[in-house]
Amino acid sequence: MELDLNNWLLVFLRVSAFLLVLPFFSVANFPVTLRVALGALTALLLAPLLPAFALERLALPNLLGLMAQEVSIGLLMGFISRMVFYAVDLAGNFVAAELGLNMGAIFNPLEGHSSQVPGMVLFFLASVVMFTLDLHHWVLAGFQQTYSVLPIGGAGLSAGLFEVVVKHTSRIFVVALQISAPIIAVSFVVTLVFSVLSRAVSQMNVFTESFAFRIVGGLIVFGFTLQLTSQHVLNYLRRLPEDLVRVAQLLAGA
Repeated sequence: MELDLNNWLLVFLRVSAFLLVLPFFSVANFPVTLRVALGALTALLLAPLLPAFALERLALPNLLGLMAQEVSIGLLMGFISRMVFYAVDLAGNFVAAELGLNMGAIFNPLEGHSSQVPGMVLFFLASVVMFTLDLHHWVLAGFQQTYSVLPIGGAGLSAGLFEVVVKHTSRIFVVALQISAPIIAVSFVVTLVFSVLSRAVSQMNVFTESFAFRIVGGLIVFGFTLQLTSQHVLNYLRRLPEDLVRVAQLLAGA
């Protein structure tokens, strides 16, 4: 198959935008040169499989619009792929708030800003699950399949697309609550027990004494529920290729 430079350029724009938002490739310490090289290599593999697109027939405004459209598609695909990591980061914030660890934020070298310690633990757990089970290959395969339902220059907005994006965004909060629910339950039980003790022993400083029990109990439950957290992440990642194809179908007007 011959390589069409027009196809390569347009595929490169979509792939590069996808990698720009995709986890691990978008981290602050990931070399930009390597990201561009990966985008160029991926476009080199995908472009010969697509029908030729005649860029020379387009006027300059139409050409710029087409390029912006491909970049926007890649950014949207990357945003959908990254949502599970938004969910675990939000769950980490919930856990830190329930255990009183909000002041224990540390610098996250991957994101370039401070993060809660439970959030970083869950982020690395999701990363390990994704790479050890080769689910990143599934994501790339799902991205490649989007070209079969959404050819170059065939995207358009629709009400169904906005509905699906909002649905995926709301799933972030659902997954985050599922992950942090056991720790929230432990915090509630500790608060309830010490509320009863404050009635029985009025001299007890309930607010101060409950912190140690809340942290110890929460960390124990947090450790024992990491396997359950991995299952939530795994279920989300397994659906990701189908989600990418569905978004592509909606962009194509299907």
